[in-house]
Amino acid sequence: MLIGLISDVHSNAVALENVLSILDEMGVEKILHAGDIIGYNPYPNETVELFKKNKIISILGNHERALISGDISDFNPYAAAALLWTRRVMSPENLSYIKSLKSREHMIIDKTRIVVIHGSPRDVDEYVFPVNVSAHFLAATKADVLVLGHTHVQFKKEYSLGTVLNPGSVGQPRDENPEAAFAVYDTATGETQLKRTGYNIEKVIEDMHSAHLPDKLGLRLRLGL
Repeated sequence: MLIGLISDVHSNAVALENVLSILDEMGVEKILHAGDIIGYNPYPNETVELFKKNKIISILGNHERALISGDISDFNPYAAAALLWTRRVMSPENLSYIKSLKSREHMIIDKTRIVVIHGSPRDVDEYVFPVNVSAHFLAATKADVLVLGHTHVQFKKEYSLGTVLNPGSVGQPRDENPEAAFAVYDTATGETQLKRTGYNIEKVIEDMHSAHLPDKLGLRLRLGL
């Protein structure tokens, strides 16, 4: 089975639609998301609707937890402004969907144990970059495939115990490549493919401007920062 792995969509429905189209063409049967459906970008309701329509299995990210709690004390001013705007425009139905999500997902698909966590096995809000990864993460979670998010940096690390990967961010990449990032895992071969796709960034920036979101967020999209 081909499994689509995505993370950090951050209310970027335009990028998500492109990624979903590619996953569909590849024959992907299930999609897992490592948290942060909302934040930064101008399409929170549209993005949640795409998640529901495509039966994407997601966990909570730090932006969802902040949306639910109202606590934005750890956010920079641009992220905080976007989250406050999101709270104003989010529909009650889509907020209920967000509240229904778990902090972690553990599942077995075709005898492959997959664990999805936004941060790390130690802390759901820990930033795990490629240099910080070790096989201990797999041992701690008893995972064959451990999917992380949060950093918006795409990577995969393969060990004898299995694979630790971050599919990168669909909606706001931070590895100096503005293209939407995602991954595909094949349960039959155990192979993980890291992928990128372009999308209409200027449309997203135009809609950010219309929503009066901070200009810096649009600049980050263009630069992949």
